[in-house]
Amino acid sequence: MPDIPSPRGKLTQDRDLSSLTWLRVGGVADYFFQPADEDDLCQFMRDLPSDIAVFPMGVGSNLIVRDGGLRAVVVRLGRGFNQIAIDGRHVRVGAAALDAHVARKSAEAGLDLTFLRTIPGSIGGAVRMNAGCYGSYVKDHFIEASVVTRQGERITLGADDMGFAYRQSALPPEWIITQALFEAETGDPAALAERIATQLAKRDDTQPTKELSAGST
Repeated sequence: MPDIPSPRGKLTQDRDLSSLTWLRVGGVADYFFQPADEDDLCQFMRDLPSDIAVFPMGVGSNLIVRDGGLRAVVVRLGRGFNQIAIDGRHVRVGAAALDAHVARKSAEAGLDLTFLRTIPGSIGGAVRMNAGCYGSYVKDHFIEASVVTRQGERITLGADDMGFAYRQSALPPEWIITQALFEAETGDPAALAERIATQLAKRDDTQPTKELSAGST
């Protein structure tokens, strides 16, 4: 048995991942870790033997897990990583916050991150893959992200550090985004709400939103 640290958060052995992906497929992860907070995550990553792989996982909207599962510690951020704080034109968001919630809360405050509303998943995944829709991408609004490295170091990365490209970034696969800071243009809350409603109606008219998917709807 590997020497797995004992965190304050929840650590589960042999966790079936099929119930956590939108397509409801996938095998078992050796370990499944839900950290209590960022300090807990840092300590766990520092203490985890370097030969054990780490796989960050969001809400499973754009993920297919093989039937053979993952020989790794799957890390999924939850409660404690889903805050949304608005200050002027800045929106600071926990990585576990859903894209749709960020779009809605920002619109209510008169800030235009409406492109996020129809992107399934959470902010951590959106930043990692430079998600985009309707001509806007994460990189267009991104200021910085807080990240925990595989060695458990807490660092801040700016846009130049992220290596954003089409549907991707240069973030190492075992590094975990814990929060991100965006800057948004201002707008009338009612107009932004109407734009969101129009986007949702268009999506429902043109895509099979009632069917299981890998997040393309």
